[in-house]
Amino acid sequence: MIPFFRKIRKTLADDNKPLKYLRYAIGEIVLVVIGILIALSINNWNEDRKLQNEELKLLFDIKTNLESNLANFKRDTIRNHEDLYNYQKIETYIKNNLPYNEELDTSFGRLTFWASPYIINTAYSSLQTKGLDLISNEVLKNAIVNMYEIELAKIIQDYDTSESELMSNIVTPFFAKHMKRFHEENLMLSRPNDFEGLKQNEEFKNILSMILRQRKRGFEFFRDIMISMDNLINEIDKELQSRQ
Repeated sequence: MIPFFRKIRKTLADDNKPLKYLRYAIGEIVLVVIGILIALSINNWNEDRKLQNEELKLLFDIKTNLESNLANFKRDTIRNHEDLYNYQKIETYIKNNLPYNEELDTSFGRLTFWASPYIINTAYSSLQTKGLDLISNEVLKNAIVNMYEIELAKIIQDYDTSESELMSNIVTPFFAKHMKRFHEENLMLSRPNDFEGLKQNEEFKNILSMILRQRKRGFEFFRDIMISMDNLINEIDKELQSRQ
């Protein structure tokens, strides 16, 4: 394109010999400027395109991470419901003064366990490294930041930490004194040393009540964050589809 402009300029310059050198020099400058502007425009377009592709890839990766987290949380919720059922079974035996049954081996075996949430955040960490402003949709960017910095952080700092402290400081020490784990048969099975005495033990009743309360509280955490996560996944999906 520049040679074409140069040919036209030279023809025009030749029409007026005294001014041809001045015209030629000015034309050369104009052509150089045009060439630079075109090169810059192409470079800027390529850079913008590169950033957009990088943004879309990160959004896709964040969506994939959230989908994995959502699936994990659903499994955790099912497991916690199963544990709650087992703990309530112990409570029923105690309240109704029922004799020990082998079905309680599983219930007592689950006393020191809970479904600790595992969060996949590799895509969000990559976004932090590259800069949050890479996400051009401000509303979507704020929703992603809120999900990882507040909601997912809360389930770890509030719920999981309190579960860990309850188990390590209260449940496990009591368990070690009053329960026997059948490690040779199944790591998840255990039985109290004296179930009849345990039924009258107010400390154990209080501990069981604390576990039940903590697990029910966990359901609220998981329920709320799964709703938010599902909504965010849908919003990211809409953004990706609108820009394809």
